[in-house]
Amino acid sequence: LQVAEGLLAGLIGHASLFFQGGILHRDISPNNIIVIDDSLPQLTLASSPVLTPSDPFAWIWPRDTPLRGCLIDLDYAIEASAQPSGAFDRTGTYPFIAIQVLRGLERHRYRHDLESFLYVLLW
Repeated sequence: LQVAEGLLAGLIGHASLFFQGGILHRDISPNNIIVIDDSLPQLTLASSPVLTPSDPFAWIWPRDTPLRGCLIDLDYAIEASAQPSGAFDRTGTYPFIAIQVLRGLERHRYRHDLESFLYVLLW
């Protein structure tokens, strides 16, 4: 249950990065999702610095409920609106890279990060 809560917190953080910050993570792996111990102070959406009346995540996770994890390591992150660099190298942790990106058939998109979350869940 604790791993599932950590993964959900990672998904919420990922969605927030993309939809509110315009940032695509591109390196979803078990090492980049931290599960927070229950004995530590918990982060809630209510304690986040950006509070908006139309919270797009309210239906997923109530603001006053503690999140049990977070998404880290933005080394490979890019602005979602950035143009492709033309480089053929793939970014991310290989066992968790989306298949179409790994094959070099598509540019990395939001849905490819979601596919990586699935591979983390199956790991």
